[in-house]
Amino acid sequence: MGPGIELIGKRVTIRLHDPEGGYRDIVGTLNSLTTLTRRDGTIATFDPATVAYWREIQSKTHIAGQGAPLSLRIREMEIAANATWRAKEEVALGGWLLRASGKFTLRANSVLPLGEPPYGNPGIEIEKAINEVVEFYLSRKLTPVFHIPLPTYRELDFLLESRGWQLKSNVHVMVADIAPKEITKVNSEEWSVSNKPTAQWLALQHDEPLLELMSSSPAAYIQCCVNGHVVAVARCGRSEDWAVLSRLYVDPELRGKGLGYRALAQLLNEAAKEGATKALLQVDSGNTTAISMYEKLGFTYHHTYLYRTFLGA
Repeated sequence: MGPGIELIGKRVTIRLHDPEGGYRDIVGTLNSLTTLTRRDGTIATFDPATVAYWREIQSKTHIAGQGAPLSLRIREMEIAANATWRAKEEVALGGWLLRASGKFTLRANSVLPLGEPPYGNPGIEIEKAINEVVEFYLSRKLTPVFHIPLPTYRELDFLLESRGWQLKSNVHVMVADIAPKEITKVNSEEWSVSNKPTAQWLALQHDEPLLELMSSSPAAYIQCCVNGHVVAVARCGRSEDWAVLSRLYVDPELRGKGLGYRALAQLLNEAAKEGATKALLQVDSGNTTAISMYEKLGFTYHHTYLYRTFLGA
């Protein structure tokens, strides 16, 4: 007996009794109770009475940080992160994305290479492209900065280093599959989530200058109040099935009590309700305390990116 009508439109593998003896297998999308379409578009017809065995082919779950060549995974993550932290001005130079937003945040004021290795394919000769970058930022009274995902653009990093560009910071990108998080509630804490930050949310780490930048893409903002005071905040942007965590901050006097963990766990639970299946975040490579907490949430290291700045102006 063959697969039932409930499997029409799904991929199946069917083993048929061969009239000449033995078996033969057909694989494809079931069109009817007697036909399926193979990957090459051809139609296979079968007699349900000859079916020896069949099963539905389950789609593989897309695992965060796996399933594609490393360079493509890195590109996907960098695009997702950029989509949730959109610069005021974005200009394409071939495969380079030049971003400018004023003096706040390196991410929104740096060049992100996204084209083919080794240099990201700026579309023109590399030396000329670097000169155009310098002119772009200096004309806006900004320091020229490259955001360099590694290992994809290691040759670009070597080239900039050889020309005197200085290492500004080294950042870990960590990823996780989103799974339900159990959260231990503390009676003294009042948690709330909204689609825009409150004035108290912004004030905790003086993020008022970032409001316009953060408002350029949809995000969820969580805050925790204790005795009427906001003591912990975090942000979660969304890009397709990615949840991108950022701006986690806990009042220094209350650190070590699990507030950061509970903030991010709740944001991940909210993101899952909205259809996100994967999460990423960026953390300074030397911040071992934060990295340890993220690991407890299920995050693992995926890749590094560097910021290099031009100080020769």
